Amino acid sequence: MAWKEHFKTLAQRLAAHEPSLYPAEELDELDDIRIGKLSVEGFSEGEKPFALAVKSALHLFNESLDASHELSQELHTPEGSLLHGIMHRMEGDYPNAQYWLRLAGRHPFSEALGSRMQAYLQEQDLTRVGSPALRKKLEAMASQRAYDPFTLTEAVEQQVTRSRDEGAEAHLKHLQWLELRGLLDYCYVRSGGEGGLFA
Repeated sequence: MAWKEHFKTLAQRLAAHEPSLYPAEELDELDDIRIGKLSVEGFSEGEKPFALAVKSALHLFNESLDASHELSQELHTPEGSLLHGIMHRMEGDYPNAQYWLRLAGRHPFSEALGSRMQAYLQEQDLTRVGSPALRKKLEAMASQRAYDPFTLTEAVEQQVTRSRDEGAEAHLKHLQWLELRGLLDYCYVRSGGEGGLFA
């Protein structure tokens, strides 16, 4: 399907960017339009929710929270709840983010994503994180294999509202990027995209 090839090109370009923990506005208005024009006609009933989820995730990569929210709040699936939670975290509504992350439950990609996050954190010198509270949260994530969106959200809240720790900022942005890429790729494959986005 031409949609999938067009989507793949757009997705690979947008997903190279690490979104802000607290975006102020979308990065590129034209990319918002491009994402919006991606039609989900022709998808099977099973594929369509995943196609909508990839559009919602792309809007998050473009730091366009409202456009992502419009899609994710209509997706009554674990992926929709995850995207909804991540969007609220990025807008700074942390209690609402935790609600939607709890609603999503444990996701099938949790092990693979958790392993990638753990490997990344274990390669970092976390002693360079100045905030003891943030260092403790990052060390906790480095010691577990499963993806933990709750601790990540707590750490982002700590960083954005109190700590403003330069070392932690880079790590948290990268973890959020891994999270979004993992979810994007998972949904792309289940929408019928062959081979994944980042193979």
